[in-house]
Amino acid sequence: MSINKTLFTVVFLCLCLYGITQKPIKVKTIIDLNSSDNFQHKLKGCSVLIFENSKKIDSVFNKGHVFKFEIKKRSLYKIVFQKKGFVSKHIIVNTTNYPEKKIKRFKLKADLGLFHFKGNENIRFLEREPVSIAYYNEIKKEIMWDFEYNRSIVEKIIHAQIKR
Repeated sequence: MSINKTLFTVVFLCLCLYGITQKPIKVKTIIDLNSSDNFQHKLKGCSVLIFENSKKIDSVFNKGHVFKFEIKKRSLYKIVFQKKGFVSKHIIVNTTNYPEKKIKRFKLKADLGLFHFKGNENIRFLEREPVSIAYYNEIKKEIMWDFEYNRSIVEKIIHAQIKR
């Protein structure tokens, strides 16, 4: 009986130590908000909604034009940018496959332009589709933006605006 207790104690301690030694991730996300109608104009006063695995975890009113958020868990994040009179856009940051042993810090920087809503129904796809996706690239060993995906969304936005 004492062998079982000893074995259980050793296994329990090993599991506790393993849980304690796992490092949290650190991905600093920095989004510079602009007006797409006049890209030189910085867009201030946006509402930002943050979702983790489809569950809303935070809602922030961003007074300035730069939004900063630090991701500390392996999860799927959706960050929505809204401003009255403008078309909302969102991004996805996927850190689910971030390696357990990785301790390097990453910075994700991006410029995001919101444009005025002019009653165009062709842009409804932006409610469902993110304008950009970031993920952990196992080959390059870093978190990075999917530029091909972003390019395809930009083309869709241009075509939707031309169809007016």
